[in-house]
Amino acid sequence: MQRSVQQACVLLATVLCTVGADLWPQLCSNASTPASRCPDGSTCCHSTFSQSTWGCCPWPGAQCCSNGLTCCPQGHVCTDSRPNGWPGWGLVTTCVPEGGSSKTNVTGVAVCKYGPPLPPSTTLKNVLVIGDSVSIGYTPFVATALQSEALVQHAPWGGDGGAEETAYGVQCLDYFMRSASGVPFSADVVMFNWGLHDGPQLFDSPPANVTIPGQEGAMDVYAPQLANITARLKQYATSTGAKLLFAITSPMLAAVQADNDVCELNRRAAAVMATAGVPTVDLHAAVVAKCGPVPQASCFDHKDCFSPHCSSAGYEWLAENTIAPAIKQLL
Repeated sequence: MQRSVQQACVLLATVLCTVGADLWPQLCSNASTPASRCPDGSTCCHSTFSQSTWGCCPWPGAQCCSNGLTCCPQGHVCTDSRPNGWPGWGLVTTCVPEGGSSKTNVTGVAVCKYGPPLPPSTTLKNVLVIGDSVSIGYTPFVATALQSEALVQHAPWGGDGGAEETAYGVQCLDYFMRSASGVPFSADVVMFNWGLHDGPQLFDSPPANVTIPGQEGAMDVYAPQLANITARLKQYATSTGAKLLFAITSPMLAAVQADNDVCELNRRAAAVMATAGVPTVDLHAAVVAKCGPVPQASCFDHKDCFSPHCSSAGYEWLAENTIAPAIKQLL
């Protein structure tokens, strides 16, 4: 059964929706479709990894940082720091008060990316996949596998690490559930995942368990922040009739210590979902069963496959054999 926009409106902390007033009032740009907007109480900022190139800073009158990633409260100046050898996205912004103000320094936050670009289908079911860059890799293959039954879209609408770490999810979930113009998205199934950006060392740098707003978080805050996200998605599901599915994080197949961290996070996630009554689909177990136990130097003829990324062949296999069947059961 198709749901109305009114049903899809979720009572969220900072973004309220009323029928007939769904569009956010601040116009950032008409260059994308849908147009990029932000709600009152926030600020339009350029966002390097947003597909529309825009996003929303959660502070009013904010200072948008020139790095295209972060922002600072009004009356502060963006000051970035990044250790030598770290990637360009591995920066932390300190917000310094302007002109010797008595205000204290605060840590900048990442600009929130938007939700799916297309309106919900009126003839098919609607599936929203929320997750990191691995989910960005497999979502097109899930969409193909389910194309006769559902329109499958990814949130956030952009690249890089997608939904990033759980702290970014807590901050930006409300935006992921709406279009770039602010229209609430009505989904029949929401599959979501966090984990790879929450402590495991994914690349040569940065190291494990660093906090980089909008990129990386520490393991000790993962479970409570995931519980926050899950509770809000359950509120959405109660309001709209949507069904939820959590994807247990895929492995770091070529890196033993990183995968040990992934497995620990997966145990914590499973406990959160059991408490919340949310079903899960185990991507880690599926990949290990196919490729062999960690460590594996390659799989699907791809070096470092699922450590964290893989080739199209790996993503297609995971989508067709594990993810699409799990979603189909909920449609």
